[in-house]
Amino acid sequence: MKFTPRLLLGALLLAGVSDNAKAAIIADDFEVDSSANYTVVANGTDGVATFGWDYIAAGIPLAPNSTAGDTGGLMLTANTSQEVEEARTAYNNTAVTASKFQLSVDVWMNVNIQSSGTTEFGHVGVAGDGVTVNSLFSPITGSGHFVAFTGEGGSSSDFRHSTPTTLAVPSGDPSYLNSTNTTNATGDTYQAIFTNPPYEFAGSPGNAWATLTITAVAGQKITYAFNGTPIIRTDFDGSDGNLVSLGLGDLFTSIAPPGTQFTVYDNLTVSAIPEPASVGLSLLALAGLAAARRRR
Repeated sequence: MKFTPRLLLGALLLAGVSDNAKAAIIADDFEVDSSANYTVVANGTDGVATFGWDYIAAGIPLAPNSTAGDTGGLMLTANTSQEVEEARTAYNNTAVTASKFQLSVDVWMNVNIQSSGTTEFGHVGVAGDGVTVNSLFSPITGSGHFVAFTGEGGSSSDFRHSTPTTLAVPSGDPSYLNSTNTTNATGDTYQAIFTNPPYEFAGSPGNAWATLTITAVAGQKITYAFNGTPIIRTDFDGSDGNLVSLGLGDLFTSIAPPGTQFTVYDNLTVSAIPEPASVGLSLLALAGLAAARRRR
């Protein structure tokens, strides 16, 4: 077989498609009910996890990483009527064993600004065990590494992170990446990311879409970022498992009017770093093969 430039280009394109197909460890756009791929754990019964929920019909705009015509997301609620502290965590059942990887997910925190009972914590995690609900207080529970955040700056610590018990992170770890070194929504980095408008509450991701990314390198660091800007960085090691998670906790007993407080996740992806063999390497390999065949 003679390798011509056209054949070389075709093989190169096929190699690129193959590489891209291998890149995603997890990819869920929640357009259908994907609940079979998740294990949902909770410390109460006053909430739901609804997969493939039509958020467009509820008046929420299209998520930033969705395409026109998409409608579905994962909708989570907690403490909707019973006035109890409650958290709910959905673990994806696919093990993430890569030593370097990045998680990305779109988040919408629906907040009722007209009532009390508005402070809830979304939480997203990696390296979890699949059986422990993630909650940063009342009581503190969880597994792996996860970040929690409020939608309206209603806590004294609106952006928090948790590490495995097997990883001792010193008290006062300087991992909050803003000049005031605060966990509160008043921090300069949070204020710059979540401006009003479009966010209902400056410094918090309420009532508008945000994209959260988690970049993890085993034995080194884990970095949490919103809309491309890092907010927290700390040691990454001593994991409790290899599962990623999405969740919501209402850690106060007060409640908002029914149907007004919930969190939606969309476009969950987890990809290895670095990606599989680059197009450049494929080109070199194919060019070498073509040259060898010409010498025959």
